[in-house]
Amino acid sequence: MPALKAKNVSFTTDSEVRILSGISIHFGNEKTGLVGRNGIGKTTLLRILLGELQPTSGKVERDALVAYLPQDFHFIMQQTVAEALGVAEKLAALHNLKKKEKDDAPLIIIGTDWGVEERVRKVFKQLHFSLADLSRNVGSLSGGERTKVIFAKLLLTDANFLILDEPTNNLDSISREAVYDFIRSFRGGMLIVSHDRALLNIMERIVELTEKGLILYGGNYETYVTQKNFERAAAKRKLVSAEETFKKIEQQAETVQKRQERRNEYGKKRIPNLGLARIEVGKMKDTSQKTTSHLRQVHRERVSKALGNLEEAQARILPENQIVVNLKPTEVPNGKLVFKFEKVSFGYSGGDTEVLKNLSFNFYGPIRLSVQGANGSGKTTLVKLMLGELQPISGEVTLGVEHCAYLDQSVFLLDREATLLSNIKRFSDVDETIVRKWLGLFLFRQDEVMKKVKDLSGGEKMRAALACVLSGKTPPQLLVLDEPTNNLDLNSIEQIESILLNYKGALVVISHDTEFLKNVGVGEAISL
Repeated sequence: MPALKAKNVSFTTDSEVRILSGISIHFGNEKTGLVGRNGIGKTTLLRILLGELQPTSGKVERDALVAYLPQDFHFIMQQTVAEALGVAEKLAALHNLKKKEKDDAPLIIIGTDWGVEERVRKVFKQLHFSLADLSRNVGSLSGGERTKVIFAKLLLTDANFLILDEPTNNLDSISREAVYDFIRSFRGGMLIVSHDRALLNIMERIVELTEKGLILYGGNYETYVTQKNFERAAAKRKLVSAEETFKKIEQQAETVQKRQERRNEYGKKRIPNLGLARIEVGKMKDTSQKTTSHLRQVHRERVSKALGNLEEAQARILPENQIVVNLKPTEVPNGKLVFKFEKVSFGYSGGDTEVLKNLSFNFYGPIRLSVQGANGSGKTTLVKLMLGELQPISGEVTLGVEHCAYLDQSVFLLDREATLLSNIKRFSDVDETIVRKWLGLFLFRQDEVMKKVKDLSGGEKMRAALACVLSGKTPPQLLVLDEPTNNLDLNSIEQIESILLNYKGALVVISHDTEFLKNVGVGEAISL
């Protein structure tokens, strides 16, 4: 029996913008990953399924107890674990009853939920928590522990269907593993919006939200990618066939048209020599004109149909996520020092402890390196020391390459109020035609180059930033990326990956996205 069922659901905003159209799908006890480009309407669909938003038309049937994990749960950071779980008052009331005080207030608070303590104990055992943790402040917990608190809150609702919106966003590797373990062990159904490919690979099916509606794919993310590649190849074959057919029919129409015109011309020349009456000549001209008109109509219809098939085939071509661009030389010789740390320590002024302590390492040549560690362990501090933006309190940092570029997830190096074209001109002083051609290689074409940076999506901003820093006369030999895939959709991530595969310099990446690191060829790591 389906836990959730959407029947012909559509949603239009107050400003008459159609977000969803004719969505029909049911969710049962399986684990479903929901994917689609940013802005396509995934969160809107979740809100409709939850009942937070009413569809413009259609309906949603709910036969399950549904719990929801939003993207942002910072609202619990100042609470104790018990408060965050919503059980603080009931547990305190139970404690007061054990004191045998004559007070009816605890009875009112507890109501019929006499098993609350046992339920908490059972959930905590499942998540490897201690009851002693109930009094701890959520803000003092590690990222993984905070994640477990959220999952404990979901489990205490006794929900048998969970909806999770980007549950691994901004989480470190340990916290992500906690999410994966929870998903694997949960026995009910799940609908999860995510761009985390490791998470999507433990799904049982993938649903893609597109402009045309929902498309269901059986299997995990790898199976989904295989099916998408098959669809892309089939669409390309159909497009080639449609182009050939259209060209052939156009040529046939032109040939027949010219042949008929020659016949008509020949007929005109013969008429004076045939000695026919004027009325007969008129009939012959009329017949000729009708024949010509009929042929034109027949071929017009054939060309129109072929054009329609061609346009349909073009519409079926899936977005190409591979970006191939010949970059200016960025190679780093194998023996050249990229950076070196010698007994480096660092702490912020006013802080009681050092963020980084006694670090020593050196790297040479075109390295592909990740910086790993829990959130707050000092990863961004390390790369800022590397680039000379911060100075160590002891030890020495040596940067061995002249030209470097640092891109964080907010892409601060771009002027948000300026157009993409204006931004890139700050990096590359060449003719506008050449700049436009360069941006085209990064999938920014025609009027898109006139968009202001503030109006670009997250993926477009990262693509634009890479286009800018790699366009200069002396592109960076060292490229440092700080959480480059955060908040990007899957298409955007694949586009960034393909750009980085074209880059031949040294690459340092702060990221917990293991698939991304693997796909861009990262082979070494600094662990904090």
